[in-house]
Amino acid sequence: MAITKTKLTLPTLMIPFRILAWFRKTECGGALDGLVPKSKGYILGHMRNEKNIIKIAGAGPAGIAASLILVKAGYRVQVFEQRSGVGRRFNDDYQGLENWSRQEDVLTELVTAGIKPTWWHRPFYGGVLYDPNLRPIKIASPQPLFYMVRRGAIYPQSLDLALLNQAQNAGVEFVFNQRVDPYFANIIATGPQGIPGIIAAGITFKIEREDFATAILNDALAPAGYMYFLIADGQATLATVLFENFKEVQGCLQRSMESVQRLFGITDFPNLKRWGGYGSFSIPQSCEQNGALLVGEAAGFQDFLFGFGIRNALISGVLAARSIIEGRSYDELWRVRLLPHLKASLINRAVYRRLGNVAKRGLWYMTGRNKRPERFMRWLYNFSALHQALYPFVAVDQSQGNRI
Repeated sequence: MAITKTKLTLPTLMIPFRILAWFRKTECGGALDGLVPKSKGYILGHMRNEKNIIKIAGAGPAGIAASLILVKAGYRVQVFEQRSGVGRRFNDDYQGLENWSRQEDVLTELVTAGIKPTWWHRPFYGGVLYDPNLRPIKIASPQPLFYMVRRGAIYPQSLDLALLNQAQNAGVEFVFNQRVDPYFANIIATGPQGIPGIIAAGITFKIEREDFATAILNDALAPAGYMYFLIADGQATLATVLFENFKEVQGCLQRSMESVQRLFGITDFPNLKRWGGYGSFSIPQSCEQNGALLVGEAAGFQDFLFGFGIRNALISGVLAARSIIEGRSYDELWRVRLLPHLKASLINRAVYRRLGNVAKRGLWYMTGRNKRPERFMRWLYNFSALHQALYPFVAVDQSQGNRI
């Protein structure tokens, strides 16, 4: 089946270079270097023998997930990482491992695939959502909507360090401070590529409050995106996630901090640590390039609506490993498992952007007034009949380079 290449193009070509320079200083822009070249190749065919070495470029969740599955199948695996360790793009911030896109629990899916959730994780069954007018509504689900995880190289049980330890114990070889030429890599997991489609900036600080999760859908705090505030185990993460007007990122973060102080009575931010990041999205024609398999954000496997990409990253790594072990087409595997969600999130992003506050209030109402919000979110993230009807129009809009 021919897949039309679609990219989420945003008006970012004129972004001042100082914005990208700022993210490089926070070690969030490293993935802009050494972009994977476009390829003409389409080969898998790795012979399974003891002398064969599978080389993986990038030690993020996608790359390590692939290495774990491969080494357990008897392959010798080497993972090359240009930084001095894993998780260096992050600063002990909280992120969400979404659990609403499929009926199967994400942790169950990972265990079934061969990845143990040895990292610190906290299930959240809901939280508080604010509409554009800052009206709160409580969201409550009978099952976890997401699992909070910690990122970076500070906390021993962060997602990044736990995956690293699990892989090393299984026999995966890691080579840090070194890149591997993409033409010699079997799997490319080097993170987001190309022009940013989403930018996040946030802070992490100490706080003595009960576990809590909230998000605010307000363009003054996060243009076309959202602001989130998470608390667990005496620590908080506050972030603004922008999908446009990237040059306003630092102002949005400052306004978000002021909003949290006003709404929740926070007087200061002790032990404050700043961080930032960016992502890019695409629905590629093929993820088999120059004999290598692209996984995670290197392939564009992100959530177009809100940027929840960890689950996609881990599963794409698993699928790439399976394609090598089983001699199957990686493109066929990811198209079955990931493509419907990617297409649905593309439609979601188009509707969210074009309807503006109407879409935000609709999301606020449907999740807050629904006794089973996870069912609504599952419908939202699956390629329903409505999504299928809208997709050709959005795909054509993108192919013509129009902002969605």
